Amino acid sequence: MMKTAKITKILNFILFTVGFILLSPFIRPKRSREKIIGFASSHFTGNIKYLYLEMTKYPNVKLFFVSGEKDEIKRVREYGFDARYYLDLKSIPLFLKTHAWVTSHGPNYIPFIGLARRIVPFLKWKHGSKWIDVWHGIAFVHTERGNMLRDYDLAFETSEFFVNYYSGGDSTIAAKIKITGYPRNDPLLDGRWSKEEIIRKLGLPDGKNILYAPTWGHKYKKKLFPWESTEQFLDKIEKFCAKNKCNFLIRMHPNWYKRNSEDKKTLEKKTKRLPHIFHFPPDKYTDAQELLFISDVLITDWSSIANDFILLNRPIIFIETKFPVEKYVLSPEDRVGYIVKNTKEFLSKLNESIKHPNLFEDKRRKVLKKIYTYLDGNSAKRCAREIINLLSQN
Repeated sequence: MMKTAKITKILNFILFTVGFILLSPFIRPKRSREKIIGFASSHFTGNIKYLYLEMTKYPNVKLFFVSGEKDEIKRVREYGFDARYYLDLKSIPLFLKTHAWVTSHGPNYIPFIGLARRIVPFLKWKHGSKWIDVWHGIAFVHTERGNMLRDYDLAFETSEFFVNYYSGGDSTIAAKIKITGYPRNDPLLDGRWSKEEIIRKLGLPDGKNILYAPTWGHKYKKKLFPWESTEQFLDKIEKFCAKNKCNFLIRMHPNWYKRNSEDKKTLEKKTKRLPHIFHFPPDKYTDAQELLFISDVLITDWSSIANDFILLNRPIIFIETKFPVEKYVLSPEDRVGYIVKNTKEFLSKLNESIKHPNLFEDKRRKVLKKIYTYLDGNSAKRCAREIINLLSQN
């Protein structure tokens, strides 16, 4: 079955490629008042989602979302938005007429061009479209985003620190990066959400909410918790939460589930029987921002989610684990909160974080200043204005 699906996908790609290439000389982005903007990503979440929602308010733009995940396309259509499969033959004319592509993880899901670049990395063809990078997180870990931006026309960041880092002193790249803030963080700041309503929607009981959201293991398998088996860890957390009247929310990185199938099964089975532990897998609950908004404490390791949560000025506990990288963007010293190295320390510092949330407040403020220029909840508006300005030049 898997082999048949793979063959079908290859045949679809070949057919789509032939159609795309044959039609490309005849269909191009038109000089017109209405601009067509495609949002290309695996999932409709994060900066992609919140910028899209903002741009629905703007006149003279036609928006659509494109992905290689058919379940995600179905989900986005249920919202009432235009969503397309990136190998959809009927959508080729629309793809060829698109004025701008907005991406969060590089150009992989830009129809034809994204897949073609995997085969021919030096392919520069953009068919007259502009490429815009919203990125997907304020990472501790180095990526090749700076090199990627050579092929882009516009990119967004949260502070001068990141402009300098990703441009690497190249003034051409630096000129493309605008300090706007990240759209996905606007709801954490602008008052649109009610904590009580989200808690009620999720069915959580009264009590403090603790969010456990570590990053994935990259090319390695990674236990749910580094110093205990999954069952032992969950039993200890259940006991802690029952004693301290709190809820433990678990949201693992989407890629973690692919490499840790046994831990995933144990987690799903066990949490059904534990009244104080709640599992929010990203395939069923796509938006992590609501979980951040209602959480009183965050537990993570090297996840960029910590640099979203810091906006709420609430305690963070960092689990000290080896991380398979050679280079950092933010340094290990920029982790603001307790850094724990075993289960005993973890439970002790968790208890302190619940009782004394103002600890590390001065350091949080210092790091916040480094990584954010704007704290006004208007990042999506700034990004949208930059896109409109870019397209108005054509």
